[in-house]
Amino acid sequence: MTGKSGAENRLTVAHFMPWSGIGGVEIATLRMVEATREEFRHIAFCMGDAAVKELFERIRVETVTYSPPVSSVRHAGKYYKDSLVISDQLESRGADVAHFAETKAAETSSLAALIAGVQIVCHVRNTYPNLSLRRRLPLLPVDCFVFVSEEAKRQFGISLPDGKTRVIYDAIELPDAGAVGSKSAVRSELGIPDDCTVVGMVARVNPQKDYFTLAFAARMVLRRRPNTRFLVVGDKSLVEPNRRHYEEVAGALRELGIEDNFIFTGHRDDVYRLIEAMDIFVLATHREGFGLCVAEAMALQKPVVATAVGGLLEVVEHRVTGLLHQHEDSGGLAEMILSLIDNPDEAKKFGMAGYEHVRRSYSQEAFSRDLAGIYRDLVAR
Repeated sequence: MTGKSGAENRLTVAHFMPWSGIGGVEIATLRMVEATREEFRHIAFCMGDAAVKELFERIRVETVTYSPPVSSVRHAGKYYKDSLVISDQLESRGADVAHFAETKAAETSSLAALIAGVQIVCHVRNTYPNLSLRRRLPLLPVDCFVFVSEEAKRQFGISLPDGKTRVIYDAIELPDAGAVGSKSAVRSELGIPDDCTVVGMVARVNPQKDYFTLAFAARMVLRRRPNTRFLVVGDKSLVEPNRRHYEEVAGALRELGIEDNFIFTGHRDDVYRLIEAMDIFVLATHREGFGLCVAEAMALQKPVVATAVGGLLEVVEHRVTGLLHQHEDSGGLAEMILSLIDNPDEAKKFGMAGYEHVRRSYSQEAFSRDLAGIYRDLVAR
C-alpha cells in the first residue's frame, strides 16, 4: 500500500453500499461518515446509482463505482478476477478499512478486501437467524461485526467470539426547535386538509416492510375515523424490487377502497420535515435490526406504534415510550392508532417519553467515539 502524506495521513475508510437506491442503510452510512470525518478520510463505493453517489458527493466524499462480484464456488475463477478489480480500487486509494454497510456487501466483496490486505468491518442492520453456507463463507474474513441492536446480535446465524462483535446504536439528531419547518406548509404541499389526522410511516416500499398489515389496519381506522390520511415516505420506484412491491400494495389499497386516503411521496431528503407533519408515526414491518425511522420520529416527539420484532423491542418500551403491536396483527395496530387519536393527552405523553429516551440513549458523542474506536483498534493490530 502506498504511503500517505499531509492531510491524507488520516486513516482511510472505504464504505461499500450494498444496493442501488437510497434507504435506511445509505442514510445511516452517511451519518457515520459525518460523525467521524474529522479524524478519518472516507470513500463511498457505490453500485452506479446516481442518487446514491450524489448523496455522498453532496458532502464532498469521494465516490467509486464498483460492480459487486458474484460469490460462487462453481465460478470461482470469475469471482476471483472480479474481486481483483475491487482490490485494486481499494489499494489505489490507500484504504485502511473496508466497512461493509450491510451483510450483503460483505457477501460479495469481502474477498476483495482480504486480497487488498485491509481491515474488514461489517455492519449488521437486520436480523438474520438463518444464514446458508453460501452466505456464511464470505463473512469469514470479517474482523469486526457491528450490530445495531442486542437483538440483531442475538439473532445472528453465526456464532461469533465476543472479541469480534460490537453493538452500537445509531445516533439520532435532535432537531433544533423551529428548524424542522411548518406542519401546515407540508400538509398544504401534499394536499392534506389541516383538520385531518395524519398517520405516517417512513420506509421504502419493499417486502421487508409490512404494508399489507398497515393497509388492513387503515381500513379499520377509516371506518371509525374517515378524516384520516396515511402518509408513506420512502422509495417506491428507484429500484425494481420496490417498484414491483409498490404496484402490489397499490393494488391492495384499491381493492380495499382506501387508495384515496394514502399518499406515497417516494424517496425524500427532507424526512424530518415530513415527520413533523404527522400526528402519529407507525412502522409495520416483518423484521427490523434497529428502527432508525422510529427513533427519528421519537426525536420529534411523535407518538409511535411499531411491530414488536427485532431491535424495535429495544427502541420502544410498550406503553412507556410508545406502543407495540404483534407481528401481522392488523386489528391490534388499528386499535392502537385509534387509541392515540381518541386520547391526545396519552399520545402527547408517549411523544415526550420517546423524546427523552432518544436524548439519553442515542447520543452523537457516544456513537462517534465508539465507531472511531473500532477503526483505530483494528488498524493498530
